[in-house]
Amino acid sequence: MNDVLNQNGFRAEIMQQEGAPTILRCEAMRQGKVAKDVVIEACFIPMQLPDENMGLLQFFVTLFQGAPEEHKVQLHRACDYCNGFCALGAFGFYEQAGQIYLKHNTLVDGSLELDKIIPFVADNISVLLAAVSRFIDGLAQVAYAGMTLDAVIDQELFPKMN
Repeated sequence: MNDVLNQNGFRAEIMQQEGAPTILRCEAMRQGKVAKDVVIEACFIPMQLPDENMGLLQFFVTLFQGAPEEHKVQLHRACDYCNGFCALGAFGFYEQAGQIYLKHNTLVDGSLELDKIIPFVADNISVLLAAVSRFIDGLAQVAYAGMTLDAVIDQELFPKMN
């Protein structure tokens, strides 16, 4: 998976520590007009599942950190609004770090051949990046310029709900 991502323009690495889940960490460079590098971390979460061949794969995408606290109400509203348009995952705002993220969990069937699993994981990453690229500029305006959700929608940085 690491090699596939590196061949497709990501900076990717595998992070392993004894006693901890293996993490695939990659960066999607220069996303949106803000040209922000986005960090994607994926790991299998240890848990009890009915089938030992199944695994829970968690994606955690970090868009921004250090958003001012005075923008937190609008950021929560913006994340909730964006979630109405996401095919996978959910945006959120972690107040203590001023961090905007996109999180997605999926089950992976480990009994499948690797040539089936890798495209599945890559497709999930592609859909998550589509959500990031669709909303990153509007979220940046809310997070750092202090724009309201309505102003971002009016400037067509977010789609309008019908």
